[in-house]
Amino acid sequence: MIVGINTYMENPQILKRIMKNCDKVLFPSLKPFEIKEKYGIPCFSKEQDFYIYYYQNALRKGKKPSKTIQQKIDGTYNKGFSGISKKARNYVKSGNAHNITHLCCYYLKKKPAHDFEKESGKKAILGIRSEESALRKRQYTTCFSKNGKFTPIHNLTDDILEGIISKYNIEVPEIYNHIKRTGCEGCPYGSYYHETEKELDLMSPAKKKFVYELFKESYEVLEIKIER
Repeated sequence: MIVGINTYMENPQILKRIMKNCDKVLFPSLKPFEIKEKYGIPCFSKEQDFYIYYYQNALRKGKKPSKTIQQKIDGTYNKGFSGISKKARNYVKSGNAHNITHLCCYYLKKKPAHDFEKESGKKAILGIRSEESALRKRQYTTCFSKNGKFTPIHNLTDDILEGIISKYNIEVPEIYNHIKRTGCEGCPYGSYYHETEKELDLMSPAKKKFVYELFKESYEVLEIKIER
């Protein structure tokens, strides 16, 4: 069974493929603006936003952040990933930061998939490649995870992928002539490689307006320019 998720944030070409090829289409547990209102929005990177979210959440509740979270925010953690960037640190500790979270992906994609697993009794086979991000390189080091998921192409390189596409003449959506990866359109996480700006240039005026209203606070911090 092929299962896809319509996050309401997909590129139209990708959504068309989901609707055409999937046996089952899932929908988010929370819509994008519901996530923003309740938790915040993405900003710097998924890993940095994880620490920022729990730091801000503790302060909102009048509690002291855990020692590890505080060290990650301060940049004093000395085991593995040291913490957040200087730019993120200065912004978050300024007291004027908007609500930042890594939970967008969870409610738009992961939770619907987890819920379907429980409902169907099936385990997911995921097309995740560790070469797509530093975080995934640490997360996916084998085909099988402890929770039973199967990631058979976790170590597939870009070069091998291109070779497969060429050899078997696999159809590639036109959007990939402009950006390397797709996900939620306009997500600030694409700003590192300027993918976000490229996506914005290709959007319809209505979609661009929607995305801007959703991510505008993060766009301002990251200095992502958008013509409206």
